[in-house]
Amino acid sequence: MAWRWILVAGIFLIFMFKLFLRTMNTSSSHPNLSCYVYVSLFCIFAAVLNGTQRTVEPDALAQWSFFGEGFVALDVQAQHIVLAETPGSKGVMLVSPESHLGDCTLSYKIRPLTPESVLVAILAASNCGPDGDLDFPENYNGNMRYLTTDTDNYFFAFHNAAHNAQPFIRKYSKETAGHEQLVRADANMMTTQWHAVEVGKRDGRLWLKVDGQTIIEATDASPLAQGHFILRLRGTKDSIGVCLIKDLRIDGVDG
Repeated sequence: MAWRWILVAGIFLIFMFKLFLRTMNTSSSHPNLSCYVYVSLFCIFAAVLNGTQRTVEPDALAQWSFFGEGFVALDVQAQHIVLAETPGSKGVMLVSPESHLGDCTLSYKIRPLTPESVLVAILAASNCGPDGDLDFPENYNGNMRYLTTDTDNYFFAFHNAAHNAQPFIRKYSKETAGHEQLVRADANMMTTQWHAVEVGKRDGRLWLKVDGQTIIEATDASPLAQGHFILRLRGTKDSIGVCLIKDLRIDGVDG
């Protein structure tokens, strides 16, 4: 949470100021003491802040758990992954290996290669309940039904004109059954070019950004506490979905 790091920064500055006053009297006999202490503390402080930001390299992203009928492939030269369905698919997904606790932001660049490639990002996906674990049935084929009836999650859909829809945010849980949709945009705006996408949840606020612009946002008075990240792709009945993904970053993760 933002307030946490403001507090940490404030405590750090107060401590540094006190240390400065204390070392003023010893600086003549130990001229390098202050410099060593300051540099060491700054490095520790920077490391703590950097711990809230994590870049997922393409080769690591390609190792996320894959579900559905299709494939994920790594393009080493272009530094992106290819996520694709095969004919007969019900959708394909990449699921993060860890369950993350608290507020977070997931940002990445994505390029749908066909107009029919519908894109989804999911936050806080877990089995129904508070534990944050996420299990799928044996031979799970990537279908939507399991996500909507047997898991808790925040579901961000975009580039979804092929499904006769506009970008939206839904919350799937036992409590929201029958009224999952939190907000919907008026129109689609993405093309088959590269786009920068950001989805996040913070203090009950949920948002979707495309190319730096907030497309839709909503609030949830009872936010989901933890779960996995999922990147999902779905085509249409007559056309498979294919997309490229790169530069994925996770910010503000507490666990």
